[in-house]
Amino acid sequence: MTSTKEDLQRKLLQTFQAESAEHIQKLNQTLLQLERETDGDARAKLLQDAFRTAHSLKGAARAVSLSDIEQLGHAMESVLQQARDTALPLDPNTCDVLYDALDTIQQHLDGQTIPVDPLVTRLTALVDSTPGTAHASLSAAITPITHTQSAAPSIVPSEETIRVTVRKLDDMMAQASELVVSEISAQQRLEDMHAIRDRIARWPKLWHEIKALMPRLTGTNGEKRLVEVLMKQHDFMQALLQDINSLDTTFGRDTLQLSMANTRLQDNIRRVRMVPFQTILPGFERAVRDAARSENKPISFEVYGGEVELDKRILEMLKDPLLHLLRNAVIHGIESSDTRAAAGKPPVGQVSISVRQRGNEIHIEVCDDGHGFDVEALRQASARNGSSPARSEADSDEIVTLAFQAGISTAQQITSMAGRGVGLDVVRQSIEELQGRIKVENNPGQSAAIQLIVPVSLAISRGLIIQVGKNRYVLPLLSVEKIEHLTETFTIEERLVLLTNGSPIQLVSLVDLLELPANQANNDETQNLLAVIIAVADQHLALLVNDVLAEQELAVKPLASPLKRVRNVAGTALLGSGEPVVVLNPADLIKSARGSRVPSPILPEPVVVTGPLARILVVDDSITTRTLEKNILEAAGYEILTAIDGTEALTLLEQQTVALIVSDVQMPHMDGIELTRRLRANERLKTLPLILVTSLESREDRERGMLAGADAYIVKRGFDQADLLATIERLL
Repeated sequence: MTSTKEDLQRKLLQTFQAESAEHIQKLNQTLLQLERETDGDARAKLLQDAFRTAHSLKGAARAVSLSDIEQLGHAMESVLQQARDTALPLDPNTCDVLYDALDTIQQHLDGQTIPVDPLVTRLTALVDSTPGTAHASLSAAITPITHTQSAAPSIVPSEETIRVTVRKLDDMMAQASELVVSEISAQQRLEDMHAIRDRIARWPKLWHEIKALMPRLTGTNGEKRLVEVLMKQHDFMQALLQDINSLDTTFGRDTLQLSMANTRLQDNIRRVRMVPFQTILPGFERAVRDAARSENKPISFEVYGGEVELDKRILEMLKDPLLHLLRNAVIHGIESSDTRAAAGKPPVGQVSISVRQRGNEIHIEVCDDGHGFDVEALRQASARNGSSPARSEADSDEIVTLAFQAGISTAQQITSMAGRGVGLDVVRQSIEELQGRIKVENNPGQSAAIQLIVPVSLAISRGLIIQVGKNRYVLPLLSVEKIEHLTETFTIEERLVLLTNGSPIQLVSLVDLLELPANQANNDETQNLLAVIIAVADQHLALLVNDVLAEQELAVKPLASPLKRVRNVAGTALLGSGEPVVVLNPADLIKSARGSRVPSPILPEPVVVTGPLARILVVDDSITTRTLEKNILEAAGYEILTAIDGTEALTLLEQQTVALIVSDVQMPHMDGIELTRRLRANERLKTLPLILVTSLESREDRERGMLAGADAYIVKRGFDQADLLATIERLL
């Protein structure tokens, strides 16, 4: 019986924790709206909603015998009733006490034991005092904070729901990921079937040769018998070919259905895990409000894209870094009212969050119109801290990244909110755990914007399969920025670097980082090495690999005991062939590279080019195809420029001169057909040779490409690099 009572009490407490979290969030959100709302009818409705929520919180706490929370709920209920029924104003001073009560309730729910009597006394004093009396004793600078409508979603009736633990959803997603492995395997079997079909399809040609020889046979019985056997062989092979074609069609249809069902199942499970970004906005608005009152700065807080949905686990991991960014924007970014007035800025500082989804990535940008990062102060803080000081010739963008190092702070004095060197380092660590990236745009004296780029989901991801020697590995595609053919390298401060987009990036061999045997370096292929540039948080690294094989969706499995944590390894996955492959951890690779100072023995000697090279523009939205064509053409001696679609290609052609264009047809924004039409309509570019390389192989597609003005049309399925090079040579 006792055990049953304990189980019941435990279940009641779990239910109360979930229910109280909703009550606290709603009270926070309602109080924030009350501080902004001026319309009498709207305020009356909000006060009634807040009163009901506090009453529900009090009753739920009484049901589970949590007397401290019950007392606070009762005291809050009294304050809200007084505000609703009498003239008690809910100004920022009064709201401060209510917010403190909500924070104390949350601390109790988190397991902390904090005396509530002093807070209950403060709440009771608000009710017992006449209007204006209690507020004089609550000294605090009243700082206005405004808010856009988009940032505070109104509470609307929700659909009927049930509570499901995240663990159950994780189990469902893990099971769904097993289907990904089956799908990849089925795709591989389908390719094997295609190969068998193509091999048997060559038999009719052999039969024609046999049939041509048959009239030469004489009329003896033995030779007649041979003819009969050959004819039976013909009938047998013809039937086999029909069966193979039928099986190939059926297998292809079944594989497609499996893929579609798997995609729908994954999408549905993902949607169950997805929650709108705006569900965590009340906590952010509280943070901005509290920081603004602490710093005595008027702030306008705006949110765009609050309806964008993220995986709940990712959203929870983003809470702390976003809180740090918002507090930093108010404390370090926004100037005082006097300073803003002297600079010709409006007195109210602007802080905003923008959320956008781009494919499988979520871009979250925190902006403020303050003075931006103080580059010189960061340089000095780095020197005082003694860790990784900036080079004397480092540009401002490089110095700004110092703000994300541990212990770096430009605050002049220590307060309860700033000056302890904790902040952006927490942001960097959190984004590293999510295998995301950080981008900073700093406009000194004007503004600063920090963009966090994270995946929509962590369960199933796309990976780039690379080859190092005879081994294959996978890099999470989210961390891959670009792939470059290795040409010229430099040494800076005993580190090997590659110059890309005008910035030096450390270059290391993946053989060295993974501590593979020296014979894995594949020295015979040093002239075909590639540099895969990865980015994690605010850091970049160029990895030296032998080849880039494919881009593929993978179900990544974490390592099991006793190998739960292996340096440089994020997990494992299965390729379509059933071959296991190691998934690398980009954050670990960057950390491991910090001590790499000796150039790798597999680096090629610098290539000395004499004479001018023909410059070719490769346009393709697929990173794999773009890299393949780029490598083929560079190996043939051409200088290569790349673009991801027709729009980028036209922009590049305004700045660069090329001798020929190789373009895909199916691309976003502007496809290859439209690009061809635009070129032929341009007086300067109308004679520029253009080759379409595409998977569209029907006669209609070919005619459409040629009518648009393409000089050649090459189908990818029958792609032969010799044909491409011969076509280019003919057109040049």
